[in-house]
Amino acid sequence: MGRPVACLRFELLRSASGELLDLRWLAADASVGEEAGAATRLPARLSQWEDEGVRGLHVEDCARVLATGEPLSRVLCVPLGDTEARFRVVGMMAEDTFVLWLRPEPEEDDAQVLREALRDEREARRRVEGALEHVTARLAREAQDGTERHLAMARLSEEAEFRERFIGMLGHDLRNPLNAITLSARALSQRSLPVAQQQQCALRIESSAARMGTMISDILDLTRARLAGGIPLHLASVNLATVCRLVVEELATAHPDRRIDFDVVGRSEGFWDADRLAQVLSNLVGNALEHGAPAAPVTLRCRDVDSYQVLEVHNPGEPIASQHLETLFDPFRRVGSERDKGHRRGGLGLGLFIVKQIVQAHGGAVCVCSSEAEGTTFTVKLPRDARESQVSSPPGSRRFV
Repeated sequence: MGRPVACLRFELLRSASGELLDLRWLAADASVGEEAGAATRLPARLSQWEDEGVRGLHVEDCARVLATGEPLSRVLCVPLGDTEARFRVVGMMAEDTFVLWLRPEPEEDDAQVLREALRDEREARRRVEGALEHVTARLAREAQDGTERHLAMARLSEEAEFRERFIGMLGHDLRNPLNAITLSARALSQRSLPVAQQQQCALRIESSAARMGTMISDILDLTRARLAGGIPLHLASVNLATVCRLVVEELATAHPDRRIDFDVVGRSEGFWDADRLAQVLSNLVGNALEHGAPAAPVTLRCRDVDSYQVLEVHNPGEPIASQHLETLFDPFRRVGSERDKGHRRGGLGLGLFIVKQIVQAHGGAVCVCSSEAEGTTFTVKLPRDARESQVSSPPGSRRFV
């Protein structure tokens, strides 16, 4: 503030209740210059200053100093003949008196006053923005906590429903092959059973056991997909055309009355898990044989498209209903026509779910198109090198799909 040129001391005039009514100045110290002398010739009571044309300071300003203990800083304008004297005043409490320190305030200091006012405004705005950011962050955390709780409850409900559905379907679907094994074993225990019937019972036991084994394998894959971070892969250099031929030969042997066409376009080498892709092809081609028109061929194509390998399995016949397409790859989905329901392969409805998980584990995608005119086509798109698509999950993490 520089060297003060005047110091005005005031006594406090209060009401009976202690409220500040007015200030009456007692003396002036260190008066220097005509302008400072003009300040000391002001009316004795502060409330009378405005009547004398003095602008910039009121009793209410001094009352705030008494209430808060914080000094005030004002520009005081005092009439001086035909001109006006300007003072920078700082007011504060000193023991039982109120003190005003004064120094002349040149006109050009208005810019400084404006700068200080702008600085104070910026500081106040910064504090308000900081408070708003704090409140916003707190509300965002509370909203996120509420959303996470809602999602956790929804997930728990979904998992409970999934378990109930899984247990019900598992018990239902395992009962049929288990009953067949029990009845066949009981028949074999009869010594008088003809040899032909003994062989038939043995074949029935073997077939039912194979069905149960397939179900157990699907359950293990389901568990890996949902709880163990995904289906594990053993990647190596693979000729996918060779894998396709082996699957076609195996299914042709199991369905001697059906025709399976196989076509290869371009190269078919890459880094994949051959056993898992054989599982994908066996499932897709097997479904096409099961649900396609009995007299129509099933077609498997293996094509080289840019940096991808594309597999297509097509069958003519009755299309998949549009309402089933969106959930076709969900677990426990069994979709087919009325014609299919009488001779369906045993299973838990996990085949297409596992197909999708295996393809995604390779970094690929699978989709289906089905219409009355075009029939049904499942398309699998695989990156040429699945090693580049492997994403390791953190230890102990759980991935729900």
